[in-house]
Amino acid sequence: MLTVFPIQSKLEQEELCLKCNVKYNINSFAYRADDEHFIGICQFRFEKGIGYIENLCYAPNIEDSEAMIIMLRATMSFMHRCGIGVSIIEENATTNELLKLSGYRKNEDNQYFIDLNKFYGSSCSER
Repeated sequence: MLTVFPIQSKLEQEELCLKCNVKYNINSFAYRADDEHFIGICQFRFEKGIGYIENLCYAPNIEDSEAMIIMLRATMSFMHRCGIGVSIIEENATTNELLKLSGYRKNEDNQYFIDLNKFYGSSCSER
């Protein structure tokens, strides 16, 4: 069964970043996805009212895009509950495949972003 949950220990976060070959940021929050084994990590931070996805990365020898998108949605939901209105996926934070599946679109600054207020605040008929 898939589980997505916040990483509570900075030591664990650092170890999982190392395992996924991504830069560990002690100041970032992180989620992990598991399905009887470690699937991947999502590191993110808040800065001036914007949520930044720093990494959305698979564990070695794993490619479960559905689990990664579910983890991204959990991250987005957490951001929205914290009052963050916009989320940006940083350059090179994830694979092209996951970027296409994410729902994020390029803005005028050529960054992949999503308006969390619209994503979570509007009914299906308004999208």
